[in-house]
Amino acid sequence: MTEFAVSLTGLHARNEATIQATQDWERGRISSTTLNAAFHSDCDSLVALQKEVGMEYISDGQLVTGWQDFLRPLTNGLEGVKKGAMVRWYNTNTFYYTPVVTGAISSDGNAIASKVERRYARQGKLRVAVPDPLTFSDLADDHHYGSKEKLLYAYADVLNQELRTLEKDGVGYVQFSSPALVARFREKAWPKSELEVLGKAIRAATKGVSVRTGFHTIFGDASPYIPDIFDVIPTDDIGFDFTQTDPESLSSTKKGIIAGVADARSTYLEGEEELHSLVEQVIHATGTKKVTLAPSADLRYIPRVSADDKLRRLAILREGLRGHGH
Repeated sequence: MTEFAVSLTGLHARNEATIQATQDWERGRISSTTLNAAFHSDCDSLVALQKEVGMEYISDGQLVTGWQDFLRPLTNGLEGVKKGAMVRWYNTNTFYYTPVVTGAISSDGNAIASKVERRYARQGKLRVAVPDPLTFSDLADDHHYGSKEKLLYAYADVLNQELRTLEKDGVGYVQFSSPALVARFREKAWPKSELEVLGKAIRAATKGVSVRTGFHTIFGDASPYIPDIFDVIPTDDIGFDFTQTDPESLSSTKKGIIAGVADARSTYLEGEEELHSLVEQVIHATGTKKVTLAPSADLRYIPRVSADDKLRRLAILREGLRGHGH
């Protein structure tokens, strides 16, 4: 029997009230206290929706001011890193500040944890998405280590400190989001030897940590890395953006699959039959016993109402798949 779950995969869309509050705060019209209250209310409504649809792990949607971009907790919270130029986040309409590495990077373990809504930990296991070692090392402006591999391992050691704190705070699932693997190198896939370096870095990041982990490839076709990705990346689940990866390119694995079947960059609401067929192909190709139905990437790229509708549709899909006796 295949086990099905539903999950978010990173930063969620803010509602209109939070967007307005952010603009007002930037213009000096409201205080940071008022802004934070808007974010907290937004988080509460998202968590309520996840409980309503029966999520296995709860996400706060990373809806706090500290997650203005996916790298912001790192550029603001790590020693040896400062905020650099603002750059477009891959081929989206969002931006991030470049992490400029000025010295040996280190962490007190709270750079990411301090940006997570810990109050939800009492209500169930939390899920948090973090930049994987490849994405951080690829996007950083390095003035210290002199090689991406050295920076990759240094960041992995920092992540280990962060994950230990997250686990203590009630986080039960950590997803390594890796747009760099499939988006930045889409014209020429990394050789297996380089993928193995990434696998070792993730192993270092998760050493001594017992949370469930996933590795989600977003914004690109992951087929050039199959089947190696299943053997080399040491996480419980491997995720695919099925708006760009053909499920028939998958191979047999005992790992769980994060099935990014809901297009996170389109307001089009996929039909249940369309999604059902896609998931059937995933199960047939992999033989997996654990499928997490998810958006293809963060849902921050579409309006909140559409993002929430996609989450509800995934929950309906889960019930339909269960009803077919997998």
